[in-house]
Amino acid sequence: MPEDQRNTAEVYAVVDLFRAMMQYIEEFGSYLRYRILDKDSFINEIIRTSSGDIRPLFEAFIEDEFDEFLQKHDVDDDPDKVLSSVFGYEDVQKGMISFPEEELTDAPPDVDLEDVVLRSTEEGVVPEGVEMEELVSDSVENVHNKLKDIALFYLNFREAYNAVKHGNRVTVGDNTRFKLENDEMLDDRIVLDEAIVEFLCKNSDPESDGEPYLLTIPRSILEEKSLDVVENVYTLYTQSYDVATLEDGDEINLSFWKSTGSSGESEKDLIQISNPDSRVILPRSVVPKVIEDLKIPDETKIEWTGDWSLSGNTLEFKVQYETDPTPEYPIHVELVWEQTDHDIHEFGEGQFNFNVSTDDLSVRQYLELLEIKRRDNIRTVELVFSDSDETHQLRVGDDFKAIDVPGLANPEFFEFVKRIGLATDTRIPYPEHISEKHWEVYEEYADCNLDSETAEEILSELRECGEEVMRSYVVAAVWEDESSSVDVDEDEPAHVEELGVLPGILNVSEDQGSKESERYPGEEYQTYPAGSEYTSERLLDNLKENYGPTFSELQESDIDSEKAESEFSHRIRFGEETLWGTIDQHIIDIFPVSGEPS
Repeated sequence: MPEDQRNTAEVYAVVDLFRAMMQYIEEFGSYLRYRILDKDSFINEIIRTSSGDIRPLFEAFIEDEFDEFLQKHDVDDDPDKVLSSVFGYEDVQKGMISFPEEELTDAPPDVDLEDVVLRSTEEGVVPEGVEMEELVSDSVENVHNKLKDIALFYLNFREAYNAVKHGNRVTVGDNTRFKLENDEMLDDRIVLDEAIVEFLCKNSDPESDGEPYLLTIPRSILEEKSLDVVENVYTLYTQSYDVATLEDGDEINLSFWKSTGSSGESEKDLIQISNPDSRVILPRSVVPKVIEDLKIPDETKIEWTGDWSLSGNTLEFKVQYETDPTPEYPIHVELVWEQTDHDIHEFGEGQFNFNVSTDDLSVRQYLELLEIKRRDNIRTVELVFSDSDETHQLRVGDDFKAIDVPGLANPEFFEFVKRIGLATDTRIPYPEHISEKHWEVYEEYADCNLDSETAEEILSELRECGEEVMRSYVVAAVWEDESSSVDVDEDEPAHVEELGVLPGILNVSEDQGSKESERYPGEEYQTYPAGSEYTSERLLDNLKENYGPTFSELQESDIDSEKAESEFSHRIRFGEETLWGTIDQHIIDIFPVSGEPS
């Protein structure tokens, strides 16, 4: 037989093995789901169960969300207990399945105990001791790991399986040379000495539109992966079935496993290289080192801050490798690389998560972000790295998901302030609060000719309007110890409750006859602890219900210290004066007194 025909025959034989393996996994998944959910009839369940029902179970194993899966299906047992029951270990511990203990004792410490014969008996001996507890725990852990490996194989290759099952969309590739290019950063060729399999797949992600893509994989990799997983499927399927159908007097082989720990990186480790219309799965050993240099081996997230500019349909970010935003770099970005499992990585596909606080924005920056938010033609994102000539471009397949910023309530006012900032070459921060005085300045100058001298005059008037307190943030701090034992500046309270925001200033006085406390921007003012007729718990409840009137009531009360049920004091952290006003923080400290439970 000619070599090309022999290669074709071998590939189709491997594809048939792969198809049979995937079908076997689906049958096992249906049976496992039936056992886990304790259904009445396996026949009815397997008839009604589709691959769509199996997928959530397998995803739960991969994402370590098996407990959430059980809760969703009204199974109240612990996840480990469920697996212990399905695979027979719970029956061993209860004595429903017994065995000669010397066989366990004499077993090597680090091998599978597959030859231990367990017998069902009415007078089973309940195994005791730390060794049995540890062995059952290790076995359940290894069962979970094997289920995860099975699930990873099935979910990673499910779309290829659909390509075989629905229309036999599979061909033998005659091209074993690959050229990889990435915006001129990468130009390398990969040569394989074996046939490849090409599956015409359809993206089944719910958020996609079912776009087609070509999945390419060497024949040997598909064969090895299929044969590797079949042993785990057979072992677990057989064991769970034998346990479920065991009758008194029957003999079964029940596999125990000692903990194996992490296996480390496999020599057959794979890498997946992706673009929107094709994916290639290759052995890591044949991939040029330049790809390894570009991918992230140990972590899947990079954080940075950035500034931006918009030119045509290209959005450019100036990148700085910091995690805390600044006025110059106000956007915080997380770039997360998708990762399918521990040995198949997606290269070149990432998800940007943009966050920005209006506290870090100027009026000009805010309006620019609104413009980006309105645009629907951004097709390229360009990253420019500081202290480097390096740039990187990313193509945007769908509409760019803009950075989330609050909507514009007074567009004319913001445009006016932007003009003032440009005319005076001043960075004017985003106003969290616009007072009536600020609005009056706008109305007076809105229609005037804005030369630099007039702009400076307007900016000066806006600053004068900002001398008043615009808001007061109020919180309550509940302490476990009495006030005499607490240093509020150094110690941590037992509980902190955000009460809300008050417009303007919250007045504070030391006693009924004293004057309002003097403001010292940037400093803190604190009252002495005073008695309250309420317990700490009741006082907190009253403040949470309506903190303004409650605090006024506290200031007006004059409780004898011997009759007080709790104590309170008040701290004010005076805000710095800004163009738009100051923001104070008020902390109401609540302390127990002797005799009150802490």
